[in-house]
Amino acid sequence: RDGSDYSAAILGRLLKAMDISIWTDVDGVLSADPRRVPLAQVLPEVSYNEAMELAYFGAKVIHPKTMQPAISSNPQIPIYIKNTFNPSFPGSRIFTSSTTHKDREMVVCGFSSIEHMALLNVEGSGLIGVPGVAMRLFGTLERIGVNVVLISQASSEHSITFATTEDQVAKAKSAIEEEFRRELKQNRISNVDVKAPCSIIAA
Repeated sequence: RDGSDYSAAILGRLLKAMDISIWTDVDGVLSADPRRVPLAQVLPEVSYNEAMELAYFGAKVIHPKTMQPAISSNPQIPIYIKNTFNPSFPGSRIFTSSTTHKDREMVVCGFSSIEHMALLNVEGSGLIGVPGVAMRLFGTLERIGVNVVLISQASSEHSITFATTEDQVAKAKSAIEEEFRRELKQNRISNVDVKAPCSIIAA
C-alpha cells in the first residue's frame, strides 16, 4: 500500500521500459488540491522536479520517490498518470522538461501544501559572520531526530528560520536553547521563536 507506483517505476527501469503508466482514481496531476481549489485543472505535462515537489508537499497522486528510478534511467523514462475510471482521458505526462508553455521556466506549475507544521526562528546579531552556526544548529536537530523540511536564512545572516512538524518543534526549541545557551546568555542570540501551527505551500 502506498508503494505500488514506486515499485512500478523500479520495474520500469529494470526492464528498460519506454514509459511507466500509473493508474489511479484521478485524471492526472492537478494544479491544486480540488478540495480547496474547486477550479483546479489537470496538468497535461509536468517535469520530474515539479512532480517531486508537489508530491512531497501533499499531492497524493504519486509517491515522491517514484520519479527517482525514471530519472536515473538512461534514457530517462516518462511517467503517465491515468485514471482507471476514465481511461480515455490523456492524463498527465511527467518527464524531464515540460513544453506546455512557451516560457515554461516562468510559469507556476501548481500548488500543494503540508499542514500541522511549525516555523522556528533563531535570531541575533551574534550570528553575523560567525562560521559553524548552521552546522551546530542542524547538527543538533540531526542528533535528536528532528526532520527539517524548509530552511531560510537572511542575507545579513542575522537569522535562520526552518520548518518542522508541529509535534517536533518543542523538542527542537529545547535542544537549540541548550546548544546555544552561552550565546543566549551573552545576548548574541536574542530570540528562539516558534510560530505554530503553520501550513507550508509549495508552488
